[in-house]
Amino acid sequence: MASTVSVGAIVRVPLHGRRVRGWVVADDVASVIDGARLRPLITVSSAGPPAAVVSLCASVAYRCAGPVAALLRSASPPNNVRPDSVIDSARGAIVLRPIAPPRDDLELAADELAATALAAVGHRPAGDGPAGNGPAGDGPTGNGPTVLRWPPFADRRRLVARLLAASGSTIVVTADGSRAAAFQRWLAGQGTRAVLLHSDASPRARTDAWRIAKGGACVVVGGRSAVFAPVPDLACGVLLDDGDEALQEERSPTWHARDVLQERLGAVGAASFVVSPAPTAITLRRARAVFAPSETVERGAWPRVEVVDRRDDPPGTGLLTDRLVAGVQAAVAAGAPAVLVLNRRGGVRLLRCSQCHELTRWAADTGEVPRPKFCEHCGATRLVVLRGGVQRLATELQARIGDATVAVIDGAVALAPEASVLVGTEAVLHRVEVRRRHPSLVAFVDFDSELHAARYRAAEQALWLVVRAAHVLGGRARPGRRVVLQTHDPAHVVVRAAVLGTPQLVSDGELVTREAFGLPPFGALAEVRGDGEALQVAARALQSFAQTHVGVSVDEADQRLLVRADDDADLASALSIALEAGRVSGPLRVSVDPPRL
Repeated sequence: MASTVSVGAIVRVPLHGRRVRGWVVADDVASVIDGARLRPLITVSSAGPPAAVVSLCASVAYRCAGPVAALLRSASPPNNVRPDSVIDSARGAIVLRPIAPPRDDLELAADELAATALAAVGHRPAGDGPAGNGPAGDGPTGNGPTVLRWPPFADRRRLVARLLAASGSTIVVTADGSRAAAFQRWLAGQGTRAVLLHSDASPRARTDAWRIAKGGACVVVGGRSAVFAPVPDLACGVLLDDGDEALQEERSPTWHARDVLQERLGAVGAASFVVSPAPTAITLRRARAVFAPSETVERGAWPRVEVVDRRDDPPGTGLLTDRLVAGVQAAVAAGAPAVLVLNRRGGVRLLRCSQCHELTRWAADTGEVPRPKFCEHCGATRLVVLRGGVQRLATELQARIGDATVAVIDGAVALAPEASVLVGTEAVLHRVEVRRRHPSLVAFVDFDSELHAARYRAAEQALWLVVRAAHVLGGRARPGRRVVLQTHDPAHVVVRAAVLGTPQLVSDGELVTREAFGLPPFGALAEVRGDGEALQVAARALQSFAQTHVGVSVDEADQRLLVRADDDADLASALSIALEAGRVSGPLRVSVDPPRL
């Protein structure tokens, strides 16, 4: 087996009487175990990730304090691939037909934006483009990605195609499976050697794509696991929609595709791009340059946003305002479905003061804090609880719009029904069948629950919901498409950014706030959960570590530990020590930079 065993190979080994699957993570090493106790390999099962990807998995596992096997599994083909079946393709130029001249202002803007970004990084593209018009403004510089702000209604296929490397391989990462598949088909139609490596595809299709990618000289399009694609000649990486939470793994280790892709590209000196309608604060902080189309082009390709100001609503109005109902009826009359979104995560309630209209949070689910009896802003004693769920909303809406059908979409509904109005949580915006029906209205019934959510990323995530709504509305050019935001806080920066089509309003404020409080990207953050005794042992180990390392702190509350550090290296060291000590007493789980904290 010597000719087929190498770093990354998937093998079978004897372990306690069983044949266990494993990965070769190192070769030509001197064992500290007595040679008589070592057992031989049984067989080589499959080709696996290349050595560079194995090293990357080990680095990510350490930084995110999780098992390396989970990452190696993501980097491996779903089905076995014979090592001798992987044929090294003729590495060279990516075959791409000449891109046709631009037909409209958006295509011209895409060409100019791509040319500007490519000229800034000295990257050789797959096609020639016209000269650009310079950066969008002063931003952080460094060795990070080049960020291209591209509005949600504008087709981005032409822009991304311009960024592909002329030779070697390019990895394009997007969380949306249907959009990834559509982009891969479009590239293939342009003559590009492109494969789809997304979890939405079948295991057999992913295995075939993995085998082709291992040969190199191709474009790999896929979800977050595509960052581990086995291409041997990586020359460029493009991350789309960095604000999408699906780009972060929920299971341990909680790695983010943005960070892993950047680490891999940096190791080989490949070009790195991020294309997004609303780049996150972390991406912007690390960016070497930020570019955007002209203000006219960018604002014109954001959705029309209508704000329903609820500050003067009389008591008892409920969730459905007259303007919202009228908008739903207009959409139904036009023959296009309407989508109503209402999130009720957790037990935090919002109370509106009837005097000054300001909002007050109340953690009703804990039972430890009684309901506030007066407004913390003006002292008035009349506070109205803002509540209601999707089932109640659907019932009330059905009574007001007459014969039109209203359906509730939740996790138990396999396929969205052919109803005139769809009501659900934000998960309804991820349904492919909903997007294919081309809704003309997406309304956030209680946008305040997003704007004032008790998490530090609330503003960023609220704006991304507007982007997600734009993706649902997008597609063919249709008049009347709009997003409706019902809120008691119409002056909020997220609302203003959505109305004006200027996402930088949110990111600029986020960077200032996070720097003041030392939050990512100006610090590292992790949450540790586990059994009581194990958590206490881990807490003591972390406190001891913090005493000798400036910038590291640990707080214990609600059966969890919140660990903060000045940088990722100190955080990883602290977590490594805590887990080694705590797991002797019980299980522990670490979430690095959890999105809902």
